[in-house]
Amino acid sequence: MMGSSQLLSAVLFSVTFFVFAFAKPKGYDVETRQNEDGVVIIPANCDRQLESETGCITSPNWPRKSVDFNECQIRVKIPDSHKRILLTFNNFTLEGTTSCDDGNYVEIRDVKTNRQNRYCGTSYPFTWLTDSNELSVTMNALGSKVFNRFNATYITLEKAPSNGCSLVLVNEIGRYSSSDFSKKDHIFGSAYSTEECEAVILAHPNERVLVSFKDLDIPDCAHKIEMRDLLTGRSKAVCGKHAFVSWTSDSNQVVITFDRSASGTSVLFEYEFLLRPRNESCSPLVLGLPADGLRLTSPHFPRPYPSNLDCQIILNTDFNQVISLNFSEFTLEPATKKNKVDSCVNDYLEIRDIATERISRLCGSYHNFSWTSHSNEVVLTLRTNHLLDYIGYSLIVKSLFRLSNPDCVTITRTGDNGYVLTSLNYPDDYPTDASCTVFLQEYPNRYIIFDFEDFDVEDSEDCTNDYLELTSSTSGPLSGRLCGKKEPFSITSDSNEVSITFKTNSKIKKSGFKAHCSIVNRPQRTLENTECSTMLREKSGRIQLPTNPDWPPIRGSDCLIVIHAQPDERIRLNFIDFVVSDLDSDRDFVELYDISLSGQINKATYSGHLHPFSWTSFRNELVIYVRDENEISSVSFIADYEVLPRSEDGCELLFTNPTGIISWPFDGESKAGHCTVIIRTDPDKRVLITFKTVRMDRADCSQHSMTIKDTTTKRQSQYCSTLWEFSWLSDSNEVEMEFTRQHANFAQVQAMYGVIPRTRLAAFNQFLTAPEGIISSLEHNRDEIIGKNCTVFIQVEPENSVVVTLTDFLIGDEQAKNTETITCTGQQFLEIKDLTTGRTNVYCGEFDLFTWTSDFNLVAITFHITTYPTYNVFRAVYRSLQQIEGCDNRLIAATGIIESPNFPQPYSPNTKCRNIVHSEPGNLVTFNFTNFEVQPCETDHVELIDLGTLRKEVFCASFDLFSWTSDTNEVSVNFVSGPKSVRNTGFKTEYRHVQRPLVNECYIRKHDTKELVTLPDFTIKDVENAECIIYVYNTPDNRIQFTVEEFDEVVNCSDSGIQLTDVATERTNTYCTISHSFSWTADTNEIKIRVFAKKDKLPHMIAKWKSVARIGEPVISLEDSGHIKLTSKFPTYQYLIHVEPNYRLIINYLHEHDAIQHCNIDSIKITDSTTLRLFQDCKFFDGIMSWVSDSNEVIIDAKQIAGHDTVLYYTRVLKAPPSECNKVITSDTNLETNSGLETANYPGIYPNELVCDMIMQTTSDNRIQVVFEEFWLEIPNHMGCHNDYLNVSDTSVGFQYDHSERICGRHEPISWTSEGNSLLLRLQTDKTIARTGYIATYTILKRPQPAPHCNKTYLGPNGVISSPNFAVGLPQYSNDLLCYYFIKGNVWEQILVDFIIFDVELQTPCQRDYVQIEDVATRKTNIICGEHPSYIWESESNEVNITFITDGSRTFRGFNATYKMEHKPSISYCDETLTDNTGTFHSPEFPAKYSNDLDCVYTIITDPGHFIEVIFEFFELETSPQCTNDYVSLSSVGEGTSQRYCDKHNLLKWNSTTNRATVTLHSDHVITDNGFKATYKIHQVFQAETCSPIHLTTSSGMFQSPNYPSNYDNNLECTYRITVNPLRVIRIEFIDFEIEEPQFGFCSDYLQIPYATENLKLCGNLDTNVYITDSNDVLLTLITDGSNTLRGFKAMYRDVEISNTPTVAPTQLPFCSVEASRLTSSYGIIHSLNFPAYYPNNVKCRTVIETKKNTRIIITIRFMDIENYKLCDWDYLQMFDDVSSRNTEKLCGSLDAPFVWESDSNLVTLIFKSDDILARTGYYGTYQSVEIVAPTPFKKPGVTKPVFSKPKPKVPKNRPPAQNDKISYSDNQNIFGYGG
Repeated sequence: MMGSSQLLSAVLFSVTFFVFAFAKPKGYDVETRQNEDGVVIIPANCDRQLESETGCITSPNWPRKSVDFNECQIRVKIPDSHKRILLTFNNFTLEGTTSCDDGNYVEIRDVKTNRQNRYCGTSYPFTWLTDSNELSVTMNALGSKVFNRFNATYITLEKAPSNGCSLVLVNEIGRYSSSDFSKKDHIFGSAYSTEECEAVILAHPNERVLVSFKDLDIPDCAHKIEMRDLLTGRSKAVCGKHAFVSWTSDSNQVVITFDRSASGTSVLFEYEFLLRPRNESCSPLVLGLPADGLRLTSPHFPRPYPSNLDCQIILNTDFNQVISLNFSEFTLEPATKKNKVDSCVNDYLEIRDIATERISRLCGSYHNFSWTSHSNEVVLTLRTNHLLDYIGYSLIVKSLFRLSNPDCVTITRTGDNGYVLTSLNYPDDYPTDASCTVFLQEYPNRYIIFDFEDFDVEDSEDCTNDYLELTSSTSGPLSGRLCGKKEPFSITSDSNEVSITFKTNSKIKKSGFKAHCSIVNRPQRTLENTECSTMLREKSGRIQLPTNPDWPPIRGSDCLIVIHAQPDERIRLNFIDFVVSDLDSDRDFVELYDISLSGQINKATYSGHLHPFSWTSFRNELVIYVRDENEISSVSFIADYEVLPRSEDGCELLFTNPTGIISWPFDGESKAGHCTVIIRTDPDKRVLITFKTVRMDRADCSQHSMTIKDTTTKRQSQYCSTLWEFSWLSDSNEVEMEFTRQHANFAQVQAMYGVIPRTRLAAFNQFLTAPEGIISSLEHNRDEIIGKNCTVFIQVEPENSVVVTLTDFLIGDEQAKNTETITCTGQQFLEIKDLTTGRTNVYCGEFDLFTWTSDFNLVAITFHITTYPTYNVFRAVYRSLQQIEGCDNRLIAATGIIESPNFPQPYSPNTKCRNIVHSEPGNLVTFNFTNFEVQPCETDHVELIDLGTLRKEVFCASFDLFSWTSDTNEVSVNFVSGPKSVRNTGFKTEYRHVQRPLVNECYIRKHDTKELVTLPDFTIKDVENAECIIYVYNTPDNRIQFTVEEFDEVVNCSDSGIQLTDVATERTNTYCTISHSFSWTADTNEIKIRVFAKKDKLPHMIAKWKSVARIGEPVISLEDSGHIKLTSKFPTYQYLIHVEPNYRLIINYLHEHDAIQHCNIDSIKITDSTTLRLFQDCKFFDGIMSWVSDSNEVIIDAKQIAGHDTVLYYTRVLKAPPSECNKVITSDTNLETNSGLETANYPGIYPNELVCDMIMQTTSDNRIQVVFEEFWLEIPNHMGCHNDYLNVSDTSVGFQYDHSERICGRHEPISWTSEGNSLLLRLQTDKTIARTGYIATYTILKRPQPAPHCNKTYLGPNGVISSPNFAVGLPQYSNDLLCYYFIKGNVWEQILVDFIIFDVELQTPCQRDYVQIEDVATRKTNIICGEHPSYIWESESNEVNITFITDGSRTFRGFNATYKMEHKPSISYCDETLTDNTGTFHSPEFPAKYSNDLDCVYTIITDPGHFIEVIFEFFELETSPQCTNDYVSLSSVGEGTSQRYCDKHNLLKWNSTTNRATVTLHSDHVITDNGFKATYKIHQVFQAETCSPIHLTTSSGMFQSPNYPSNYDNNLECTYRITVNPLRVIRIEFIDFEIEEPQFGFCSDYLQIPYATENLKLCGNLDTNVYITDSNDVLLTLITDGSNTLRGFKAMYRDVEISNTPTVAPTQLPFCSVEASRLTSSYGIIHSLNFPAYYPNNVKCRTVIETKKNTRIIITIRFMDIENYKLCDWDYLQMFDDVSSRNTEKLCGSLDAPFVWESDSNLVTLIFKSDDILARTGYYGTYQSVEIVAPTPFKKPGVTKPVFSKPKPKVPKNRPPAQNDKISYSDNQNIFGYGG
């Protein structure tokens, strides 16, 4: 927005410019001024004197350049001597910089005081205020290098007060004090007269003025001090008392006024000039700040800032406020060493407090920090060099109220880095009703620790009474309000500035607080530690270094992490992962400590690769300090933290010694009800606690208990009271013991603790009698067990067996898997033995989980280690299992059969039986139930229990084949029958041992459908063939549908892949090249998925699964394509079709149509196994129906009634790669237009290298019609649509014939309609050219039911369409017909329908019997009835609907028609329309090379009576003979022929002959060049409206006959005289010439021109249209008689050189036939001379066709036999549009098909030429006129100017009737009916 003074200046300039700029000087003596050559230079508009009170002063020739003159002087003298002059320069550009030479300058001088300044260079707008009423401005401009000019306005102001305190200050730095001036004479010579003081401060135009007050005191607000900027008028008036305030101007001049007569007024200020920066765009003056702050960033943040910046931001706020800068990011180029000191000399940000002169220059990188001013204005200056660029800074600027001096808090400095902070009067009570705030500021790289050793402040809810609050300038409150009495605690700031607020009320007083404050340096911020130094205040969270798992470990950096909790809380750290290289632990370590500035510090230092461990603080703040100095080392860890409450009673102990004794209560007599003990040791150790006594009066654990908790694993146990000694071993390094009791009750706990290594455990030999337990080899110290046999004895109650479950088993030699026995040849193994039966198994190797069940109740487990092992481990749990009397078997064979008792005879009631199948470790057990009939379920069942995982399944009822596979090596098969058992046969199952994966982590079992199936992310080492096996299981009455959503694609299936197997039927498929999600459905209830790899990394996989009910007759197809007939033998079918991944299925089916639907018993349901998309059909259209899947597998559930068979066809289609652009559209809504089909980014450019599939699906009785409103893909190359294309396929007929089309290029609205109910669209783009794509709508239409000779679709290039009676030879059609005829062409075609016979009942409008023809894409519709001998209808797009409707009354012959497809013209994507009077345009991508296959049309349009001059400043196109490859074609719209150019041209000029010009750029598909850049200008044409004599004297121009382009008048004699330079002659080119044709060789109307010694009379049409005179003067005369008149002529002339220009006269081309010289009917025949005989030799003649206005002409050459040679240079036929100048190529040779050409206007000329040698038959053809439809603007994406599409034919609504009386018209939808 323009300021007030700028607006005034602009108004004055506009009003006074023409008044003063050219006025002669008044009363001013011009001095003689000479240049170096002694020539006097006095430019126009110089040496003037102005006396008005406002005006304008400009440089000579303003606004043009002023050069080569000396001492141009303008004087302003205001008659009123009490005025002075304010001169405002709005524009100022002179040669030079701030230093002016004598040749170029502007000097401004006060005439009376002689104060003057001389300026040059380019300046911002500025002002200059005189002292008096007279001013002179002098300008020298002897140079011409720059645009020397200025303009200024002036106004008058009242004169300055005449006293000693008013003066002008011009020094760079200065001071002003009103007390320095006494009441003496004014410096300008006037006597003292007033107490009003004025100080004018004048800086250089490119400077601002900074005014600062250290102490400003204006007590009387009726007499404020005012500061005002003279350019913008911004001012500030102030009173009152202020310290350290400043005010900065917008421009170079400031006036400060005040009244020193007011009581107590004394003004003292300092000022300086501030140079405005180079980069004005990044240098705002910010006046006032929003309440929520203002965000400022460096340019381009967060991207790197540019080089060579000079940015200056001035921040201003109210005088009673200060400015706070809160930096959230600061990264500039680091400091450089200068004299061994870091200095910011390259890139830096300087922050300056203007009033206090506090300056900080910052560079490098800082954590978040604040910078708060002490005054109201701050200047930020960012300067960068040309070297490295960094991301810069981001900050929030806020205004804060100034703080008063604190009066309730005491601060005592203790050295350079410390304070002591206490409440007032501490340790005595603080005062009441106190409130103050202390603000602490430190350097940006520091933070502050407050350690409160004493805190006692009145307690209240939410601390609403008395409280202490600490607030960080960067992040806000540090701890919330603090009150009450607290144990020692600390608060650590997260930045360098903290405010401390202490407030008390009038009630209770306490002793207050005392805190030690320490100033601490932050770790230097580096790229590696940017994210790792932080303050954490949440109650829980995760700490991770590096902070991003994908980043490398930090190195060479320090990190400081502070975790803050409330004063009554503590913090626990759980390290999940910890790695610190121990190469140099003195330099690389992690240090943990409580923040405490006094007393003993809870502190520990760690390095190395440690197990997970914990660390619990005893204060409320914990520090993690990470030091990493070694460049080759690394520090990384992951830790979770949580905030916990401290003991309510303050009863806390910490034990860190290796051993100790715990006795509670701690002091023997304490009544504390809640105490906490923390025992912490090193991370590589555990804590073992042995309890001697645990006694409590009551055994109620909710009130009296001891809880022991491992702080890392969270495992805990609770005890109340026991008589036995026991121990408790931790999992990690830290244990927490909590003791709880009622105060009055007795409690005693005595315990000892010690630490043991976590990798070495105590002695292994144990004797276990509990009914269940845990055994682990980790209890060994391996040094103790070398050479020993360690045994565990397990004895349970009699009548029980022992089930031992072993996990994580790794002992001795590796074993071959899936063997019946394990052979341990080494000296390390585990032996398990049933001591009752002697059954023994020896195990070694590596196993994940396995079980061993004894025969009876006593088991010995022996661990044999005879040599020093590298690693031996196992874990085991055991439990007792009650035996079943009489039927408890152990089966150890690899295969076998289990049957129910008496099978296959019925089993008995009340029966129990157990069979435990045992396999070796590493194996599983699979059961295939071939027979199963067990019921009723209330009492009878079979129970399968995996003894390792305890997974249990219970089965009853009757099932077909199903399977069940265990998780581990042992399964218990339990059979139970009850008293109500009926005669069922029971079960029979075959079992077999199967191998588990070689790697234990790679065995996964899923039985929950909600869980995703994934593979573990780990690397498999030292395994030749890695694999993972997944078993997915469901109930027996279902089958498994397994869907793989993600799988790494593998090229070679022999290396890796996925194998899927139905466990029961053993059907197997193996896949590897997988890029899409896919499904695999099993035959039964369980599948096995094997993922394998020969490398050390398994493919990534994510999968899911679901159950599918096993219903109906099962059918499976696994081929790539096929068909099947589902007969009505079975009422239901479940048909599974499966093909390879990466493919989708197209399903076509035929089902007998029935008018009555039976959806419950006669239907088809198709389900995509992967996406679960469902399609159901019971309508069954009488024809082919289709469905396209999303993935590789479908399940078809068919229900059929008797006699209704279903035939199914399917084939697979390769899918597009996965992409967000793939979509499925389903709709069953009829006749509604749906939008939303468009390419990505539309109307922007679509992405490259894109492949998208779109499935469009509707119900079987519908079809799909897609209309592309705009379509623009890369144009085809010589291979067709090979680069970018859209492929559309009608899947309904795919198994019969290919009904698909590949579309590319640009098209006007087109359509694509399916025959059936589904479409598959694929968009594919390459990596080169991209366009805007397409936008389309789609409509669901009803499919017409098949009918005899009706409802047909036509796809061929031509064909015959007739009413049903013609097809069967009947004379008339039938009543009540509704027939559909659909004609479908390719998208680049349009359709011509020729009704040879048309005889339909006539009615006006057509409502009874009629034919409706509709263009699908454009909706152009015509309704026809009546009789028409011949009627031709042409579509605008590629699809046509013809509907034939008859009523129940009269009938007629009907119709018989032919159709054919024709090519449509292509559309250009780079067309442009230019309508300004001047402008520029260029080839696409200029100055880069233009693309191939372009046809760009630039249309320039101006008003009638003007022509267009085009100048090509740059022109480089491919060189080719006759410019046949790439070229620019120039033509005038409406007349003349085009001119074609290629190659290189230095300066190419061209003039149009009309007010519309077209410039066409054409390129082929081979070579391109840099193209062109052109400008154009508009010139006026001389228009002769009367016949007055015309004399033209310019060097070039245009003239025309009266009334042109309308007809000239009768009886004219008009003269045109042209005179040019005597040394040149005249070239006249007739652009248009149409004067009445000669009759019998005599011209009635003619244009007479002199030629040689005679006068030529020109009439008719010209053959050659150029006329060159033999002199510089010519007279042309137009003579007309009293009869016919025509258009006349239009001509362009220019002068040319005499020497090389022979005299030329225009000639006329004769007509080819006198009888057919000018054809004017709407339809006719054209042919060559003598046709069908040979045409004559040496002929060049014309045939003119002129039809009615507003029509265009379609010419069809049906036969041609013209001599053929090269480019048709010998004999040829060529057609010209005489209005648009568009023409065909030369035609010769013969035709394979008719040649059709369509004009733009109603006037066409055909030129026929033959040479003198060979003659042929010639040509024969017809022409027909059609009406022109008004052009519809077409707006291409990204272009705002209109681009007009080619006119299309339109049939008028009110066309006069023809001679046939069977004619009918309608006003709706362009409906018509006519004959002929």
